[in-house]
Amino acid sequence: MRKQILLAAVLIILVSILVWLLIPRPAVQKIVEPVKPPKVNSLFTEHIFNIKEKKQPLINIVNIRKEGNLYYFSSRVIKKGKKDVITEAKLNTDFETKEWKFTNPEKNIKVTAVRKENKILLTGTFDNKENNKKEINIDERKWQQIYQLGFMKFAVSSDKANSIEFWCLNPDEPGNAMVLVAAKESREIIELNGSRIKTAKLKICLAGLLSVFWTGDYWFRLSDGFFVKAKVSGDLFVELKQEKKTN
Repeated sequence: MRKQILLAAVLIILVSILVWLLIPRPAVQKIVEPVKPPKVNSLFTEHIFNIKEKKQPLINIVNIRKEGNLYYFSSRVIKKGKKDVITEAKLNTDFETKEWKFTNPEKNIKVTAVRKENKILLTGTFDNKENNKKEINIDERKWQQIYQLGFMKFAVSSDKANSIEFWCLNPDEPGNAMVLVAAKESREIIELNGSRIKTAKLKICLAGLLSVFWTGDYWFRLSDGFFVKAKVSGDLFVELKQEKKTN
């Protein structure tokens, strides 16, 4: 009799569990915290970088402004006893390069590059030729000539994408377009001007097997995504020194 009662109780429990499992329930939605975009207001300051190239100290002054749907980037590298190296660029609201101007008197380069769909059109003095013109075929991948802005969102985002491929022109040889890869490395606290700040580190290198020829490390501030430090190569280092508010 006891065995029968025990068996009946077990059957009732099993039936109850089965019924509970079969009752339809609303799907549980996974709450995903939205990624906060970089604080673009922090861009509109004068950014002063220290550069060490082969142990020679240089100063880099960067200014950014916005007009309509375009960001305007300007950079001046000051080297004692040499003419300044000047970079100017126009970027869209996703910080994708649309136009790039580069002047390096020491290397006889003064070039303008504009993207037209899947082509980059170059004009100016480059490849040791004045009044030169060149048309470079690319593909749908982004042209990210200005790392400081182009990778702000990607560096601090928490999405699943850990790497991104992009196009870039070689400033020393502007007629040479390359595919590079930016990959998320880590989150690090670094010392910067006597303060400890949280950063996201990216590794940027040539795509594929060419990565053995060049790799650089870049750090972006987590609070706003802005670029603050880089080890571009074994003898070229960049570090944000000062930020000044501009009108």
